[in-house]
Amino acid sequence: MVWEVLREPHPSKSAHSAAVCLVVRAEARNGAEERVGKLLREFAYQVRNDELGCDSYVVTRLMGADGHFAAHARFVDFTAFRAHGETEHLESLLDRLTPLLASPFSMEIYFEL
Repeated sequence: MVWEVLREPHPSKSAHSAAVCLVVRAEARNGAEERVGKLLREFAYQVRNDELGCDSYVVTRLMGADGHFAAHARFVDFTAFRAHGETEHLESLLDRLTPLLASPFSMEIYFEL
């Protein structure tokens, strides 16, 4: 599972209570750009509506590169971020999205200052 980082030792107590910001980048296979965009938009809508611990979840497309996407999310704390990684809708998205990607997606996790 992509969320292996969540199984690592807990961050410090101060970081544990800080908001968590996430940036995920993905590149669609040629011909799959619109399908990837649709899946990501639908997923963002579901996260925003179903996950109370998510303050925002926005999907963007790189200017001039229809196949390059980034999702930007903010969770109220590490607990909410961890819960996001365990949702059925994330697992369902990964099952449908992964075959449409040109390469594995990248994920950067930040603690808000």
